[in-house]
Amino acid sequence: MNFARLLPYLAGGKTEAFGPLARYLPPAPEGTARAFFTGRFPPGSWILDPFGSAPRFAVELARAGARVLVTAGNPIHRSLLDLTAHPPSRSDLQAALADLAAARKEDERLETHLQALYLTRCAGCERELPAEAFFWDSRSGALTGKLYNCTCGSGGEQPATPEDVERAAAWSRADALHRSRALGRIAPSDDPDRPAAQEAMEMYSPRAVYALGTLVNRLDSIQTSGERRRCMQALLLWAFDAANALWPHPSDRPRPRQLTLPGIFRENNVWKALEAGVDGWGQDANPPVAYTLWPEEPPESGGLCIYEGPLREMSETLREIPFRAVVGALPRPNQAFWTLSALWAGWLWGREAVGAFKGVLRRRRYDWNWHSEALKALFHHLAANLPTGIPFFGLLAEPEPGFVSAALHAARSAGWALTGLALRGEQDPIQLHWTKAQTPHPARRRLNTNDARQILREILETHGEPLPYLHLHTLALSAFTARGMSPAENETLSAYDTILQTALQNPEFEDLERRATPQTGTWALKDWQRQRMFRQME
Repeated sequence: MNFARLLPYLAGGKTEAFGPLARYLPPAPEGTARAFFTGRFPPGSWILDPFGSAPRFAVELARAGARVLVTAGNPIHRSLLDLTAHPPSRSDLQAALADLAAARKEDERLETHLQALYLTRCAGCERELPAEAFFWDSRSGALTGKLYNCTCGSGGEQPATPEDVERAAAWSRADALHRSRALGRIAPSDDPDRPAAQEAMEMYSPRAVYALGTLVNRLDSIQTSGERRRCMQALLLWAFDAANALWPHPSDRPRPRQLTLPGIFRENNVWKALEAGVDGWGQDANPPVAYTLWPEEPPESGGLCIYEGPLREMSETLREIPFRAVVGALPRPNQAFWTLSALWAGWLWGREAVGAFKGVLRRRRYDWNWHSEALKALFHHLAANLPTGIPFFGLLAEPEPGFVSAALHAARSAGWALTGLALRGEQDPIQLHWTKAQTPHPARRRLNTNDARQILREILETHGEPLPYLHLHTLALSAFTARGMSPAENETLSAYDTILQTALQNPEFEDLERRATPQTGTWALKDWQRQRMFRQME
């Protein structure tokens, strides 16, 4: 058998995305990191997370007793790691919100000033009150609706009125100055990255740009303790996300990956977003864990150590640390999060904090081929600086064939052997177990349809039951990489999928669900199905 063996699935809680900025982060099930570490390694063992893309996953390892070094080139990832390791208390968050509310904007309280930006008139009693959100049609640019709840009992979703339209238009007429000031915190006027930052800021309405800019300016002028400021920054980070236009209406759980306006999107009330941030950040009741910045080491009892930069900048230093394993949630390509992270870092900490990370503003290519090359570079850094045989536990959340192909192809190309994998439902994360190979991987051999057909048959015969396409694809890719099979050098990763789907057209395979596309089907061997039917008849 030349495909990866199936291992027991490490227990974990629900895979739902929850918590601050969770819609951009890999949904790592609670308990999985602890299940991998406990019983395999003694407390105080060094673990490397080279991705830093799932803060809860890394912090859970630290709480289990590991000393976790996380490399994080994204300033927002670093902030999330800090806030997850040391969750702000609800009382501190409420106090931070109260300080912001009491700050002055000319002769008004800041809360009053910002709430007034979203005033609308109740259709029932005609009283003015702040709306919770407005709804926009991105195709026509029209303000179409609003959401509010009045004490008179009227409210809910209502159509926008001419008065609402005129108030919104007034902010559009005054937008240029406020937008220019917000851009100045990311890139000066002569910076070549400024046009890209300006394009990314199109995800914010004129009213949101003014409200967020006002909050950032007030934050700079407030004299307070370090912890209180950290809580304010956490609330602003929540508002930065809530205020962008990547909230489709209606939608329960948007997972944006591109900076593309939904057909109908929400313009959320920025002040109400700050209030919601108290609940959003304050729901983490876990105790804090030790937290240091490299090169300061966390205690032997366990803790988090953050390297403030990408892995490539400290790759040779990895040889000095006795790592026992590499553990992490592999990130997906996400233009939305990485581009917005540059904006948010500039707004919170200024241009100096963005630094070289600002280059993500120019990046446009985020397909699976690009992602595979990025992962390959990271895997190469690891292989060059870690000892032979070190295990690597990777969590591949929100799996799909392109993601599987990118990860397995990149790892094998860099000298990591897939020793096993664990599969559950099609929506559950795939758990991947690699080890740094002791011998070079097999010579490269061009994959063809006949090879794929034979491997697919071997997989189905071994398992003796039908498999969904995603699981079949994953096991087949594990066999291809183990045997050194890959598409031609001038072909893209999609060639894996094309070859597999072509092989499945052979009459010996059958899609039991008769789906329109092979990727959504459940596959079995036809003769296996016939034999099973005859056995039942007997």
